[in-house]
Amino acid sequence: MNLASSTPESRPARSRRSPDAEPLAAVLRALRDADLDRTELRQLMVAGPATPGPAALLAASGLLVTCGADDNRYDGFIDAIGIVEAARPARAALGDASARLLADAGDLVARWFASLEDPALPALADGIVVALADDGIDRDLRTVAAIAALSFFNAQVNPEKVWWADLAMRPLLADPAVAARLRGEWQNQLVYSYYTCSDVARADAVRRDRVVGEHAVLALKLALIDARVAIGEGRADAGREALQRSEPWLDGRRPTQAGEWHFLSSRLCMLDKRLAEALAHARLSLRMFAEASYPEPWMGSVVMQEGQVQMLRGAPLEAAPFFDRAARASTGAQSDYCRCLADFAIALGRADAGEDAAARAALANGFGLARRLGWSGFFRASPAIAARLCALALDADVEAAFVRSVVADRQLEASRPELASWPWAVRIRTLGRFNIEVDHAPLALRGKAARKPLELLQFVIASGGVDVAANNVTFALWPDLDGDNARSAFNVALHRLRKLLRSDAAIVLELGRLSLDSRSVWVDCLAFETLANQAEPPLTAAGIRSAHRALKLYAGHFLHADDDHPWQAVTRTRLASKFKRLARALASESLAAGDVAAARSVLERALEVDPVAEDLARELIRLFASQGETGAALAVFERSRAALANVLGAQPAAVTLELVATLRPRPSAPSKQGGDR
Repeated sequence: MNLASSTPESRPARSRRSPDAEPLAAVLRALRDADLDRTELRQLMVAGPATPGPAALLAASGLLVTCGADDNRYDGFIDAIGIVEAARPARAALGDASARLLADAGDLVARWFASLEDPALPALADGIVVALADDGIDRDLRTVAAIAALSFFNAQVNPEKVWWADLAMRPLLADPAVAARLRGEWQNQLVYSYYTCSDVARADAVRRDRVVGEHAVLALKLALIDARVAIGEGRADAGREALQRSEPWLDGRRPTQAGEWHFLSSRLCMLDKRLAEALAHARLSLRMFAEASYPEPWMGSVVMQEGQVQMLRGAPLEAAPFFDRAARASTGAQSDYCRCLADFAIALGRADAGEDAAARAALANGFGLARRLGWSGFFRASPAIAARLCALALDADVEAAFVRSVVADRQLEASRPELASWPWAVRIRTLGRFNIEVDHAPLALRGKAARKPLELLQFVIASGGVDVAANNVTFALWPDLDGDNARSAFNVALHRLRKLLRSDAAIVLELGRLSLDSRSVWVDCLAFETLANQAEPPLTAAGIRSAHRALKLYAGHFLHADDDHPWQAVTRTRLASKFKRLARALASESLAAGDVAAARSVLERALEVDPVAEDLARELIRLFASQGETGAALAVFERSRAALANVLGAQPAAVTLELVATLRPRPSAPSKQGGDR
């Protein structure tokens, strides 16, 4: 039955018409109405008996597919979903091919709305594509049903099915009687589907062939597609141009398009780091979609946009409710993705608050979900946030193998310099010992051939690891060679060092200056010094955390067992001084907070690392004395005196002896009574 060809004069009398005719005619009137007024469909949905029958099924299906094709207002959409679900048994009574196609399209939308993983969906979508060849079905109805099927294929990112639907629609689109607006809606959806499937050539070909006539709405939608693709690829300038092009066509009567414009503007502002504007656009976007009665389960990205902005603003606990809202509204895997982001936001917020146990629990939930989903792309547009989450997880030994695979897959840069558990390509330890790991395996450091390359590496590290003048290297390591010979020796040593580290990129020479690659090379003393510099007094809460991390890294003095070159001694003295200063500062902070045990632990651990640090020994002696533990205080002194004698061949300083003298009982004065007699 082709309702498009029927006229009032040719229609049969009402009593002889199919029971499907009235709702089908109402659907077609809605499709051909420039303003897509669905009032008649909403009335037909509820005009029947309590149990929805064929008429209600077709009216509800018509409302679903017209909403999807127009993508503007969604009034009555949720009610229509319920009616289609309740009236599925009534499909058996449909005798008309047009009615059956409409019911299939409505069922596709309803099932998709409930869950994209519904096993019935592929067959429904495929059946719609097959029906496109049936000339007995109204051409506009076939077009709107095809848009529903194509949208499903796009959601699946299925290029084979997109291409199949494209071919199936071509004969129909050759018919000039297909409504121009529906033709444009199909072409816009096809362009977006090809972009989604990364088939840019076909997307551009469809763009060249599309005919939109006078429909500004279709031009607006195409410009928004351009903006969506460009911003998704991080091309801020192209996205900005597309949004500027689309802005004149925005219309308050079409809130869905206005909502998408604000959503994309928010994402663009995120790329530009204009976070206050990004937040305002995100909130306007959500408001516009709500005004359009857009279904909450399909608003996941819109709802989460404010969460994404709040994450960049450093307010993860304010972001978490938006991810949680999207998770509750979604179903299946989509809900899991949103829940994963909510857990990640909670983990960061709890970590910022120093609530380590709560942060670890949220990390375990989030990374457990991400591993099961096989999802490494969380916070794709914010790699610094993803890197910080991975750092926290590695610190807490949460899903470590999966986290390392995420780091490698995305080539994330470490968010904290002291994180030895990060999957660095090269790990170098210089505090208390010297060893190198390459790709997590210890490097055998033997033979004279390796001596100069390793000295070169040590000198670069001792000089800070960044922008070390090559001339300084040659002067320090080859003082007896002239200019050309020294440069030649330097080049050979650098070549051999890169071979040892199995990477030319690990140590870079640019404009006569050497630098270690901070993305792939980790050095314990450089990490220690970075943290120590963050912990300069007066200590803040963050400074205290950095100080504790720095002390944990300090396993001994810089290259202590190696040859004592002057440049080694300078670095060793500087780092040891920072180590002792941190220990004293942390002990003082603990005592000020009334935590004597913490202060004692810091000083005792520091003396284990540096037993000849006489100033730290005095601090611990005073602490024990203040607690009335004279015996413990004297034991600290004896250990310090022995270490000074054994290591330095020295005696305790006068100030130390004076302090200890105050702790020992003074001998009684001799009696004078016998002399007086």
